[in-house]
Amino acid sequence: MNKKQYIGITLTITAIVIGVAYVYLGGLNKVEYTVENVSDYNLVGRHFQGKGDSNDIEAYFFEAKTLLNDGRLSGTLTLVHYNDTTLADEEIKLFIGVLLDEGIDTLPTDYDRLTIPAQRAMRATIEAHNIVMPSPQTIEAALREKADEFRIRLQEFTIEQYIGERDLLIDMPAR
Repeated sequence: MNKKQYIGITLTITAIVIGVAYVYLGGLNKVEYTVENVSDYNLVGRHFQGKGDSNDIEAYFFEAKTLLNDGRLSGTLTLVHYNDTTLADEEIKLFIGVLLDEGIDTLPTDYDRLTIPAQRAMRATIEAHNIVMPSPQTIEAALREKADEFRIRLQEFTIEQYIGERDLLIDMPAR
């Protein structure tokens, strides 16, 4: 086998492996967009405002995940991403915590309550690993487009609910 054949076979095998991995991770799964009737979102967590590459984001996320896994909180790991136009370049504003299944008497240390009143929301349901998910900008643009079809005015933030490793719900509540 000469060098050109070896390179050709190697490239073909690599392309096949990448393609299989993409399909396995859910890269071909369609994102489902729906209008949902919802109840108020009752969350506990931490506010964050700063650079998008801050280590605090990951720390807050995994802290909330630990509180869920330990059973100290009952609910869904959730991230609220605000589209705040007053922020500096490369700055983001988040609320990272848990969408509660039921009320709680005491808050974890350094946690705040956040209630987002809502009755309807546009929802994107994604079943794929985060490596192959569409970008947040793509999802938000599609949610806004679908909302226009239903003549729904949306608020300026998303609520990302991490149901499982490959299951994500992204809501944009109606005004």
